[in-house]
This record gives sequence, C-alpha cells and structure tokens, in this order.
Amino acid sequence: MNDRRILDGVNVLDFTRVIAGPYCTRMLADMGANVVKIDAIPDAPGTRTAGGAGNNMGKRSITLDLKHHEGIKIAHELVARADVIVENFSPGVMDRLGLGYEDLKGDHPRLVFASISGFGQSGTYAHRRAYGATAHAEAGWLWVQQQAAGTGEPFAPGITIADMAAGLSCFSGILAALYDRENTGNGQWVDVSLMDAQLSILNEVAASPLNGGGVDDWKPFRHPLHAAKDGHMTINIGGARNWERIAEGLGHPGVAMPDGVEQANALVGAWVGEQTTTEAAAGLEAAGAPYGISQSMPDAVEHPYFAERGMIVETDDPLDGSLRAINTPIVFSGAGRGATFGPPLAGQQTRAILSELGRSDAEMDALIAAGVTSEQEAPGA
Repeated sequence: MNDRRILDGVNVLDFTRVIAGPYCTRMLADMGANVVKIDAIPDAPGTRTAGGAGNNMGKRSITLDLKHHEGIKIAHELVARADVIVENFSPGVMDRLGLGYEDLKGDHPRLVFASISGFGQSGTYAHRRAYGATAHAEAGWLWVQQQAAGTGEPFAPGITIADMAAGLSCFSGILAALYDRENTGNGQWVDVSLMDAQLSILNEVAASPLNGGGVDDWKPFRHPLHAAKDGHMTINIGGARNWERIAEGLGHPGVAMPDGVEQANALVGAWVGEQTTTEAAAGLEAAGAPYGISQSMPDAVEHPYFAERGMIVETDDPLDGSLRAINTPIVFSGAGRGATFGPPLAGQQTRAILSELGRSDAEMDALIAAGVTSEQEAPGA
C-alpha cells in the first residue's frame, strides 16, 4: 500500500454541512488533504460533526461561535493557513460574517474558495433556499424517472442525486483551481449549484428538447430486468456479436438474433427464466457476455469485488468503536487514498487545532468558558 497522498500538504477549511459539502471535502481528505471542519457548538454531548459520519472520515473538528468576535478572529487565523475553503451556506452568509471570497482574496490571493448552493452565487434565483429535492424537481430528474418507470405521477428518488453530483462537481472544480493556481499564482472562487449539477448529468436527456424535440421525442434508455428462478438479471444485448455471446452463454448457441429489440429481449428473458442467477451468470461469464445480478444494498457492499478494489474502508469511530464506509472511487498507481482515521465529534480536536494556532491551555480554557468554542472527548477517552 502506498502511503503517499496526492493532496498531502493541502490545508482545507470546511464550513459545510448536510450532504454535498461534506461529501466533497471527504474526498479531499481521502486524498490526503488536512481538512479542518468548523462546527457549531453542540447542545448535547455525543454530537457528531455536521454532515454524517461516513462523509466526515479523515477530518478534524473545531467548534466556533461565528457570531462572537473571538470566534471570527480564530476563523481568520485558520483562513490564513488554508489553501482551500469550502462552504455551503446560503449565498451572502459568509459575506455577512466577513468571511466571503471578496473579503478574503485581497489578503489571501492564492486562496481557492468553493461555494455550493441551490441556485448559484449570483443571478435572479440566487436568493432561493434549496435542498437536493428542489433540483430533482426543477432540473427535470423527477420527470426522467417518471418516464423511465412509466408511472402517471413523478416520484421521489431513493437518494439525493443532486447533492452527490454537486459534491463531485465541487471536488473537481477545487482540483482544477489548485492546478490553475500553479500556473497563475492565484486562487479563485469555485461556484457550484445543485441545479447546475443535476442538469449536467441529464445532458443526454436534454439534447432533444434543446434541439427542437418535444416531450415525446426522448425515450428512456432502459435494459429490462429478466427474472431468473431466484432473482433478477440485467443483460445488455448491444449488437450482433454480443448476441452470439449471450445466446451461447445461456445455452442456445447459434440462435439468430431477432430483428426487433423487444423480441430479442423477450427471448433472452425466456432463456434466463429457465436458470438460476448463478447458472446464468456462469454461462454468460464463460462466453464473455456482460450481465449484472440485481443485489440488495446489504448484499452489494459485501460483493468480493469491492473488497478487492478497496472500496470499503474501516476506521475508528468515537461513538461506535469502528465504522465502515464507502471509499473514494479513484485508484492511483502512485498514491494511496481513503480515510486514515474516523469521523470526529463536533469539537473533538478543538484544543489540538487551537494549540497549532499558538493558544495556551489557559487561553483555551478562557475561550471555552466564554462560549467562543467547546470541546468533546470520545466516550471513554
């Protein structure tokens, strides 16, 4: 295992919460960035950092009251050490705190400042508050699902695709801005919205209406699920050569491919129905045909492929002892990836981070007593 990380030495100041922002900064941490999370002072012990345990592996947390002048002062000291700031407050919140990009870029010209919001940082819609569900509805995703499922009404997805897409987009934008900084010497503002990110992954669907097509001109890109004796499989027929593999793999070598797609899929479905998923998979794999066996999520995460690829990572956890989560899905030939320690409680590293800023124990005690910050230790620590 390679212990070198591509983002070793990159300092990230993380003001994010909910999903998109923590997902983005988790990937930065997985690649070696030193991510310091700014959390609100919790109301109760045992409070985790904002954004969920899995999305906060590999980060450290300090709590700050950003309405207190001393809290803002400490935030500015952390900014001075940062290469990257990531935030997903509503547009204008960071400005009102004196921590917006325009406030900071003069003193910190190399700073990469990344913002995630519902509708972007400027324009007619920037004021609107939004969650992923907003983008699902207004950027067309609910309609796409409805068309694919053939239902009379739109329905909510099982996960917030818009948040994940925005987190990935912001991650990519930060890396691009860091690379550009090496060429120009300057950082910049990376502006990512849930709406833009959601629309961007529907580019194939949007091609028709963008070029004169109507509601009925786009047809869902779907491969049927075929029922085996003990489960379901998906098989992409593709062209004539792949058909030969499928026919051979399912025990019917030499059968000609039907002229129509529906007829071809119906024949494959009949063949699959004669076998178990294990039997069909063995034949298809031997013939070199692509297939997939439908898995529940509990089964999927235990797939031996993911273990072999290092896609499941396990770290310590301050509340549960240990935590397993999904790893960043990028494998490097010359560097490692993945969290090396667990998600923090809100303020779990407050003293360590303040010490790095030069605060004495007495000064830290005074800040905690004044309500500027707080600390939490893991139970039993």
